[in-house]
Amino acid sequence: MYQKFGIMLLLIVCSLGSSLVFVLLNRHKKEERKHVFWFFSFIFVWNFFIVSAMKYYLGYHKENLIESFWNAQAATLLHYGVPLLLISIALPFLMHFLFRESFGQIVRFFDSALFFLLSFAFFFVRKINNKVYCIAFLCAFVLTTAAIGFLRKKDVECIYESGVKEGIQKALPVLLYWFITVVIFTPNELYLNNASDFPMSYWYFMGKLVLAGVLVGALLLVCMLVYLTKKQFELYLIGLFSFLTAGYIQGLFLNGNLEILDGTASNLWNAPKIIGNLVLWVILIGAIVVFYLRKSQMIWKVIKAVSIWVILIQAVSLGVMIATSKDTAPKSDMVFTTEGMLEVGAQNNVIVFILDKFDEQYLNEILEENPEFLAPFNDFTHYTNATSEFSPTYDSIPFLLSGADFVEESTVDYVEYAYENENLLTQIHDAGYDVGVFTNKRYVPETMQEKISNYKEGVPRTCSTSDLFSLMTQCSRYKMAPFAAKQYYMYDTSDIELLVVSDEIVNIENDLPFYHQLTEEGLHISQNDSQGTFRFIHMHGGHPPYTMTEEFQYLEYDSRRDEHWGSWMSQRKGALKIVYEYLRQLKELGKYEDALIMITADHGFTEVLSDENGTMTSISYPILFVKEPGETHDEMAVSSAPVSHADMLATIQKKLGILVTEPTLKEIGEQEERIRYMKVSTPGEFEKYEINGEAGRIEDWRLLHRSKKNLESTH
Repeated sequence: MYQKFGIMLLLIVCSLGSSLVFVLLNRHKKEERKHVFWFFSFIFVWNFFIVSAMKYYLGYHKENLIESFWNAQAATLLHYGVPLLLISIALPFLMHFLFRESFGQIVRFFDSALFFLLSFAFFFVRKINNKVYCIAFLCAFVLTTAAIGFLRKKDVECIYESGVKEGIQKALPVLLYWFITVVIFTPNELYLNNASDFPMSYWYFMGKLVLAGVLVGALLLVCMLVYLTKKQFELYLIGLFSFLTAGYIQGLFLNGNLEILDGTASNLWNAPKIIGNLVLWVILIGAIVVFYLRKSQMIWKVIKAVSIWVILIQAVSLGVMIATSKDTAPKSDMVFTTEGMLEVGAQNNVIVFILDKFDEQYLNEILEENPEFLAPFNDFTHYTNATSEFSPTYDSIPFLLSGADFVEESTVDYVEYAYENENLLTQIHDAGYDVGVFTNKRYVPETMQEKISNYKEGVPRTCSTSDLFSLMTQCSRYKMAPFAAKQYYMYDTSDIELLVVSDEIVNIENDLPFYHQLTEEGLHISQNDSQGTFRFIHMHGGHPPYTMTEEFQYLEYDSRRDEHWGSWMSQRKGALKIVYEYLRQLKELGKYEDALIMITADHGFTEVLSDENGTMTSISYPILFVKEPGETHDEMAVSSAPVSHADMLATIQKKLGILVTEPTLKEIGEQEERIRYMKVSTPGEFEKYEINGEAGRIEDWRLLHRSKKNLESTH
């Protein structure tokens, strides 16, 4: 943490030293000394630019300056500090010599130009990183250079010098318009319609947003008054009002149905739609600008009226949403913790890895590139003809933990009744096993708390105010942006889940924390006296967004980045390598040979499997590797037996000594004819597929039926 504070302290110290030199140079010029505040700002942003440009050159394009120094050492700060201090001391001498009487005007003009560009960028860019800052700085430098020789004292006179009250009266309606529309209404609408996706309670969420919005709005207002000239001030407010109004109309009337943001690529908008949408934006914004140029006095009355009208509409709508919502009550603080995640038992270990959305088809592509990639699974049997019972994750994980039959005509959410009666977890617990489940709590009800050792309450779920504010305003911009820019603001539901990050809480949206914990702490043998240990480890695996490489580097999610969608293979290979590391440590502990180990996916491919006529267009089948106790091979065994997740659960039950009537994986022959079924259950629709033959042959798949769902409680 000291590295991040260290670079800012260094910039401040250098800027103060430079300001002292400035005061000494102008000790006999009272008029010039009044510019010391703007000179301090000028030197600070200049030094900020020098270091940001250096970091950009070193490859820190998407990080801001503070993030660029996350691992800096004291020597690094010293290496930057010495030249910065020399430049800071030399610069006031140089500028005093070059510009003399116009020195103050140039500094103030540059400060105002840079603030105008950066603060306006704040409303539009996803993040003011090193790249954005350097571009804004260079643009301000060009503008200032072009203005030298034309600047007069009145040209750099700021609002606080010419009329603070009038400035506040003009700015407040627009800033409140932004605050209610971007910071409050859209994020709250998103939360109240998707409460299950948010890990924190509503009023905690609301409080954080209000606090951040008020602080940012107040800071913007103060800086606008201090830095902007009257003309800049008016252009700033006109521009902000224009885009807010166009965005409000976009979100209210023009968006139509937006895609579900689940990390998959977007192709919702075609060229004619994008062009037509842009034309509407240009007409609307152009009309506001023309009105400002022709009716410069009347425009402020219109801005005030429109802003207040939109604010009142959204305030009433939000009040109704809050009053009628069932999702504003405090959320339970129960979570799945990482406690016991690296523990294995002294005997009878059953270990299940779930690599989310890892389809057998994806694995085949990895093997085409590297046929030896699965060598660490030499003692396993690879079932190449396995099917999942469900897709997607919401119903598949409950099945893998309960084994409950799916009642197709039921009006109750599957998760709600999957655990009601005796199920796999209760059987494992009653057999005397220590049960550790490492997934998201949305897949397991709190009624199972006593059966699962790491299902705890009282674990605080907090999030960074700045991270929450940044993501929620990005969500607002996604809704309000024209179609041409929406891709730029796209986010993923995992981004919301990752707002609350804690070493104590299981994280299924990013596998790197598990990998780091595994390599730094290592597996160890539990000291409990259980009959055995059951570990169910749900990993991000093959699910987009692809933010991990096979070298275990983190890539910040950015749907605009070409390599984002090209790194799917690297992430999936990385997920398998994490499993390899787990197995290696298990062998070192001597607990590998007698363990039942299963590696599978909750489901495979999740995009559309059949068209509106029921014709199959794609198939979906998960990876499945199993090593039973005592099983050893020189090379990995391969089985094309027609198996499913249900057979996997039967294998676990037999290991526990539970009498089962269904066949286990080993009891199913490769030539056996079996019909298997896969259910695709989404909030609004249910599909059932029949697989009669090989899961990897589209000819052996058939859509049995498709129907609308009418659930009493949905996800």
